[in-house]
Amino acid sequence: MIKAVFLDFDGTISDSKGIAFLSLVRTFEEFGYKFSERRLLGLLGIKMGRMLRKLGIGVGKVREIRDRFYRRFTGAAAAGEIKTCVSLKPLWKMKEDGISLIVVSNSRTSFLLASIKSLGIEGLFDRIYGAEKFVSKDRMLRRLFRRMKIKSSEAVYVGDRFSDVEFAKKAGCVSVAVHNKCSWSTLERIRKAGPDYVVRDFYGLRKVVSKINNSVV
Repeated sequence: MIKAVFLDFDGTISDSKGIAFLSLVRTFEEFGYKFSERRLLGLLGIKMGRMLRKLGIGVGKVREIRDRFYRRFTGAAAAGEIKTCVSLKPLWKMKEDGISLIVVSNSRTSFLLASIKSLGIEGLFDRIYGAEKFVSKDRMLRRLFRRMKIKSSEAVYVGDRFSDVEFAKKAGCVSVAVHNKCSWSTLERIRKAGPDYVVRDFYGLRKVVSKINNSVV
C-alpha cells in the first residue's frame, strides 16, 4: 500500500530547465567562466556545490557563485518565468485520497517556495525539502521513512533524471520516472537506470499508485 509519494521538482513538477541554464550561464559569465552548453546541460540537476567542483571551480568561489546563481534563479521563478510541466490535477486527487506528497529536490528550499507560490500550488505538498536539508536524496528518503513510520515499500519517489531512479533504488522504494518535454534526462538514459515504472505525466503516476494499492490483499 503506497502511503507517500516523494517528488523531485525541476523537470518533474516545473518546466525550469530553461531558466536554470540561462541563470547558470549568466552567473558564470559574471565570474569570467565559460563552459560548453553540452557540459553544463549534462551537469544540470545535481547539487550546485557538486556541479561547481566537477567544473574545477575552487572551493573559495563555490559559495559566492552558488549564492549568485540562486538569487537569479529564484528571482526568475518569483517573476513568473516558470510553469508546470503537465497537469497537477492527479496530484491533488492523490492528496484527497490521503496520500502524503513530499518534495525532495536538489534545488534550494527558497527557490522551491518561490516557485510554488508563483505556480499557485500552495497547499499541494505536505512537506518541502531543498538541497540544504540533506547530503543525498536516498539518505534523506530513508530518514523520512523512519520519521513518518512507513516502510520503503509504502513509498514512491518520482523524478525526471536517471539519478532520481538510482536514488529511489538505493532508498528501497518504488521508482517512477517521468519523461516528457520537461525532462532533464533522455528516455534512453532513464531506462538504463532501471526504474520500476516510466510515465509521461501524473495521470500515469496515479494509475501506477492505484495499481499497486489495488493489488494489496
